[in-house]
Amino acid sequence: MPISPDTIALYRYTPEGGSHNLIVRYGNWTCGGAPGAAGGPFAPVGVETYLPLAETAKITATAPILAGSASKPVTVHELTAWLVAHPNSGLPFRYHLGAGGVIDTLDEVYLP
Repeated sequence: MPISPDTIALYRYTPEGGSHNLIVRYGNWTCGGAPGAAGGPFAPVGVETYLPLAETAKITATAPILAGSASKPVTVHELTAWLVAHPNSGLPFRYHLGAGGVIDTLDEVYLP
C-alpha cells in the first residue's frame, strides 16, 4: 500500500529548539479490520520523524483525547499535554503544512 500523503500516526511531543515538534510516523490505511478512512486501521511504517507544529495551528480531536466521537477544537497546549501523559499512542491525524513547512491544521481521525 502507498504511504498516505496527509495522514500521520502521532507518538510524542518535544519542545526541542524552542518550538513545538511532534514525533510522528507516516503510514497507510490497510484493508479490513476496524473501520478507518479506507476500511481498515492506519498502519504506521518506517522510522519516527519530527514535524514542527505552529503555535496557532487549528487542531481538532476526538476520543481518546476528548470524550465522544465528535471532533472538537483543542489548543496546542491541550494536545501536547495529552501527548506527554499518553506517549506512543499512534493515533492517526490528517495534517496540512503551511508556510515555512510547519503544521497549521491537524485533525484526529476517529476510530471506534
